[in-house]
Amino acid sequence: MKILDNSICSILTIYRWESLNHMEYQLASLRPIHGRLALKFLNWVITQPGLELNHIIYLYSITIHILVRARMYDYAKLLLKQMSQMDVTSHCVFGALMSTYRLCGSNPSVFDLLIRFYLQHQLLNDALDTYRLVGSRGFKPSTSTCNMILASMVKNQMDTSALLFFKEMLAIGISPNIDTFNVLLNIMCSKGKLKEVGDLLWKMEEAGFVPNVVTYNTVLSWYCKKGRYKAASELIDRMNCKGVVADVCTYNLFIDTLCKNNRSSKGYLMLKRMRKKMLLPNEVTFNTLINGFVKEGKVKIAAKVFDEMVRSNLVPNCITYNTLLDGHCHEGKFEEAFRLLQKMEEMGVMPTEVTYGALLNGLCKDAKFDLVGSLLGRMRKNGIRVSCIMYTMLMDGFCRSGMLTKAVQLLNMMSKDGALPDIISYSVLINGFLISRKTNNVKEILCKMYKAGVPPNSIIFATMIFNSCKQDDIQAAVKEYKAMNLDGHNTDLLTCNTLVSSLCRSRRFREAEEFMLHMSRMGPTPNSVTFDCIINGCASEGEVLKAFSWFDEMIRLGHRPSPSTYGSLLNGICKSGCLVEGRRFLSLLQKLPGAVDAVSYNTLIAATCRSGKLAEAVDIYDEMIQNDIIPDSYTYSCLLSGLCKRGKVATAVLMQGDLVRRGIIHPGKYMFTPLISGLFKDGQPRAASYYYDELLTEEIYPDTIACNAIMDGLSRRGLIGKANEVFTLMRSNYHPNLASYNILLHGYSKQKDLSKCMTLYNTMARKGIFPDKLTCHSLIIGLCKSGMLALGGKFLKKIIMDGNMPDKSSFNGIIRKCSEMDEMRTAFEVINIMKNVGLFPDRDTYHAIVNGLIRQSAFWEAFVLLHNMAENGYSPACKYYFTLISGMLRKGDVNGAFKVKDEMERLGVSSLLVAESAVIRGFVHSGKVEEASLLLSFMLRMQRTPTRATFTTLMHGFCKEEKLTEALKLKATMEHTGVKLDVIAYNVLISGLCAIGDLPTAFQLYEEMEHKGLCANSTTYGVLIQAILSGNDVSEYQNIVINLQKRGLISHGGRTRDMREVLIVAQKKFKNRRNKRRKSKPR
Repeated sequence: MKILDNSICSILTIYRWESLNHMEYQLASLRPIHGRLALKFLNWVITQPGLELNHIIYLYSITIHILVRARMYDYAKLLLKQMSQMDVTSHCVFGALMSTYRLCGSNPSVFDLLIRFYLQHQLLNDALDTYRLVGSRGFKPSTSTCNMILASMVKNQMDTSALLFFKEMLAIGISPNIDTFNVLLNIMCSKGKLKEVGDLLWKMEEAGFVPNVVTYNTVLSWYCKKGRYKAASELIDRMNCKGVVADVCTYNLFIDTLCKNNRSSKGYLMLKRMRKKMLLPNEVTFNTLINGFVKEGKVKIAAKVFDEMVRSNLVPNCITYNTLLDGHCHEGKFEEAFRLLQKMEEMGVMPTEVTYGALLNGLCKDAKFDLVGSLLGRMRKNGIRVSCIMYTMLMDGFCRSGMLTKAVQLLNMMSKDGALPDIISYSVLINGFLISRKTNNVKEILCKMYKAGVPPNSIIFATMIFNSCKQDDIQAAVKEYKAMNLDGHNTDLLTCNTLVSSLCRSRRFREAEEFMLHMSRMGPTPNSVTFDCIINGCASEGEVLKAFSWFDEMIRLGHRPSPSTYGSLLNGICKSGCLVEGRRFLSLLQKLPGAVDAVSYNTLIAATCRSGKLAEAVDIYDEMIQNDIIPDSYTYSCLLSGLCKRGKVATAVLMQGDLVRRGIIHPGKYMFTPLISGLFKDGQPRAASYYYDELLTEEIYPDTIACNAIMDGLSRRGLIGKANEVFTLMRSNYHPNLASYNILLHGYSKQKDLSKCMTLYNTMARKGIFPDKLTCHSLIIGLCKSGMLALGGKFLKKIIMDGNMPDKSSFNGIIRKCSEMDEMRTAFEVINIMKNVGLFPDRDTYHAIVNGLIRQSAFWEAFVLLHNMAENGYSPACKYYFTLISGMLRKGDVNGAFKVKDEMERLGVSSLLVAESAVIRGFVHSGKVEEASLLLSFMLRMQRTPTRATFTTLMHGFCKEEKLTEALKLKATMEHTGVKLDVIAYNVLISGLCAIGDLPTAFQLYEEMEHKGLCANSTTYGVLIQAILSGNDVSEYQNIVINLQKRGLISHGGRTRDMREVLIVAQKKFKNRRNKRRKSKPR
């Protein structure tokens, strides 16, 4: 035989293949040398021309048989792989092997090898086909091969098929072994048939199959997964009884499952049990427990387990330290974390990137950026490069803390450090800038991404679209959507639905319809949620007809409406004020199964209460009960709110108390919200505070709406300190909203507490709450009222740079305050800012500036501004022209005053008569009575009769200069021109006459007043009484005393001495009355 082998080797070596045909073969067992020779021959022969595929397969099959006989299984598998790459089916491969089986004197292990090859390459169907073909030819695959098929079927979640396969095994006489039963047990456990598992274990033992550690561990694992910890513990005891020693892996498995299910304490008890069994835990045991305690937030216990591990002479590895470090960082105990890091290095366990990553993550979340620098230096010292992930963590931390500039600086540092930013790094920055509403910075980051060759993905685009929609910047959202499509990204339905909803919210219904058509053409196809979005959008904005039109389209396309669809339609009908139609629609909905619920009725009840129709709301409530729909807390809250809004707070309080006593409702935050708000508005803050205290006593914390109502009530009463206490309580239980911050800001602003204002504003920024126009208004007005105009101007620029646009009232407020404080330069700077942001001055803006200029006697500048105001379509008030005329005349600018008069006439602000009258009054106020008299005479010659006020003003001017003759002539002129004198005109003349001591003439005018039916007022009597008392003889003026007695102002006095005393008393009464009137006037 040895000679034959040598001959074959020689022939193959010199490539004389034809000589093989003349040799006599008596083959015994083959060795690897024969296999190698067969491979050599195969490699040569397949290169020969004229060979067909079936010839090659035949040759491969022979060679595989030879390799299997030579026990060169890896080479055989390699040939099988090459055959599978020839697109040869499993049937062909088996047929070729079968046809050459007897020729090569092979053995059945070749078929086992083929089945295992298919299983190894995840070709389960081919393996099953081959298994059945082998069985059909009378061969039995080995039990281990069958076990591998079973395991593969379980892996592919073919549990039912696996059980059928097991029965098939038994049918052809393949004897299962313990591994087979282990697989079967796993299948039964996965199906939850734990009771049957116990029965199978008994049957195995009866059949002579002794369960091993793997068997028990399999069952134990499933007991733990299903939470049957008692059964698992009993199984361990059973193992010991059966002589199967539970090893460390068994206990580790149990402990791991307990820890994963937040039962680390029980896991620790298992550790103690191990020690009682004299079984030493290993590193995995302690690592599992430490990880479990850390995840449950029990870091102190985890640290004690760590110390116990060290005492057990086990060396903690990197995973141990990393887990404990992460726990300390999560709790903010950074001193402990750094102490552990030091210990780790001392023990010779080198920190990894994961170690430093855990520390960095904790420091960033707690904004401990002062420790970050030293940690990075420590990393570099230990030769660990700061990776892209770590930089991204840092950037995320800076962004969360509002330190966006530093985040961008880190991005630039990454490239220098050799850590190229990835898509997540850029996403973090974009998200940070979007939260801060800095859209220009977002564009810069996007440019950097394109330059770096990292284009934004669909998630970034979707985030930008969501953010723009949230800020109601629909134009930006549409642009981002277009950019997303141009970049070749597919838009998901959620993003498209958000766009549809935002377009409807912006009342851009036509664009929403076009976008829906675009979705139908380009995808994704609109679904029922899309239709719900557009229906809800149209209905919310009162476009009920459009909403119903889309509802019809939704039905036509086969989409099924949901209760929310019907709810949106009902809400739209109610919002448009059509409550009768709303009730009718609700009646129609009742015919549809499942279309009406408590929300539908609540919508109608809330709308009816808002309209003040409480009786109808109660009727709907009764109908709701009759239709077996149980009212919820919101139903009663609507009714209570309706009562409070109608001012029936007492009724609401009684109703709420009755409902609670009868057990219909439970005292809750939603019930108290309308009551608290109503009581504050009704001027009953004590009662509102009582309800608030009652909520806290019952440990029912008011919701955000209730807290806002309480804060607003307290703030309006000036109790901003108590309002802040409510705010603090709200922060510990709920998240304050924008309204919460605005209420406090407004309160602190009114009290000029700017430090608190700025603290609140910065808190808002950190919490990601975007300021609105009211926020900006409160801060700016607060700064201005405190006299910090420069700071107010700077803050105005800051909020504009931050993307928050103040409204006109905020600009006008700061302009008004600048004008009041004579800071006109600042006022004009604010106007320029206003124009730069696209807002233009209105009437209030111009009036504030004009007031400031007039206060500074800049009359010409004020006149020019009034002219510009008129050109911009705003009609100035007459009083400003009158003030200008008076001011110019006081300064001696007669020409200027007449120009103002001409401007008034040209603009039609007033008639020529009124304008000239204003000039006359201006002359008088500036002490130029002669000029005023000349202008009056000119007006009379031109047959323009001045107003009574103009005559009176000129008379007053004559009286001040003691030209009573001229004043009396003017009186005669008034009467001649048909202008009736009033009490004020008579008082001017009487005061002037009394001032020069002409008391008889003054009394003549008084009697003339009485004769004309004009009632003298306190001024008239005061002047006359003062003049009478200044003389010696009061008896001549007894007539005035009689008139005073008739009007019940003084009592009767008989003698002369008594009349003087009575007049003195009357004088005091008139003086007191004047003082009271002055005090009652608003300042």
